[in-house]
Amino acid sequence: MYRGIPASSRTSAPRPWARAVLTTFAICAAFAAGGCALFGGLRANAVASTAEPPANVAVYLSVRDGDEPITDLSAGNFQLLENGQPLSSTDTGLTLLQRDTVALHRVLLLVDISTAKDAGSRVQLSRGVASFVEAVRKAQAVTVMAFDGSAEPRLVAEYPQGAGEKLERVAALEPMAPKDPSRNLHGAVLHGIKHLDARLMSAKKPIRVGTLVIFTAGPDLAARVQREEAEEKIRNSPHHVLSIIVANEATEPDLGELAKDGLVRAPSVQMAGIGLDEASRKVNALEQQYYLLSYCSPARAGMRRLTIDVKRTTLEGDEQNASAEVDFNAAGFGPGCDPARIPRFASGTAPVSVEPPPGEEAPPDPKAPPKDTAPKDTPPKGQDKAAPPPDLPGYAPLPNQPK
Repeated sequence: MYRGIPASSRTSAPRPWARAVLTTFAICAAFAAGGCALFGGLRANAVASTAEPPANVAVYLSVRDGDEPITDLSAGNFQLLENGQPLSSTDTGLTLLQRDTVALHRVLLLVDISTAKDAGSRVQLSRGVASFVEAVRKAQAVTVMAFDGSAEPRLVAEYPQGAGEKLERVAALEPMAPKDPSRNLHGAVLHGIKHLDARLMSAKKPIRVGTLVIFTAGPDLAARVQREEAEEKIRNSPHHVLSIIVANEATEPDLGELAKDGLVRAPSVQMAGIGLDEASRKVNALEQQYYLLSYCSPARAGMRRLTIDVKRTTLEGDEQNASAEVDFNAAGFGPGCDPARIPRFASGTAPVSVEPPPGEEAPPDPKAPPKDTAPKDTPPKGQDKAAPPPDLPGYAPLPNQPK
């Protein structure tokens, strides 16, 4: 924890350059647990969590190094603490479950056809899009839509998750000559987010993660929708958004929020496959940065604060660490926990939407008082009587709560 600069070190007013150094130090120290955002650093974000009897606790977690998703972690990279007390992974059965048991990740690709006026250009674009779909649909469903200067984009094709017959070309894209030679980029973004929302809401998985990918030959030309409106829509959306632009570093426009999760360049519309292939790798990494941690808690009563410490070593040999925290209610916890059991989630935060599957009741709010349907001295059927939190050295109570 940052404790400030000792008074003995502040014997005189710092010079301007020193004030800048001290300000940077203070900001970075304030974010020490997750790395200094100014210079990158490991960050862990618990986007959804659940706790339910007999003693199952699960967290859907994302891990990034600055803006780069971290995709190669194992259970050994995670250390759990409850109320500051380290837990043994052997005793808790800490495991990483398959993310698709609870989460649906879906991609919508917007393809700019405003400058693809000849059949040859559209064939090359079709092949690049097919390569993107082939790489991404193994883990995520993909929707492809095309836009030009028209008011709304056109649906090209839908590809469900899972490997199918090898896709060489997206045939439905090839006859789609532009109806309006202008470019309604901002309008396409608004409609793309709307369509992505609709497809995610039709899913039965409790956690839904969307990614919008935009292939554009340049900036918006139509001005049907102002840039500020499109950027505000993106900021208020939980989805990941990345762009592929036909340009080089010297000529590319500033896409702002339209590239909040990454920007890729393609040399031309005919060579769109170069940018689309790189974008597919980034999209897959965005999906693989999520981890579904599950374990059996030793707690038997009371509110607990779970801290998840993440540690990794970079290819350069540098040690990195970050942490995330969630609170849960251990009321009614007892033996009989299986960490491999598929968890049920009822609430979460961006960049995911979390809802109970249709037809299922949501698990109770972990912060709500438990329903007392049995005599106070009678444990739930098949469980031990709930015990108070361990009164052991180092097993601290929650902050601002009496022991």
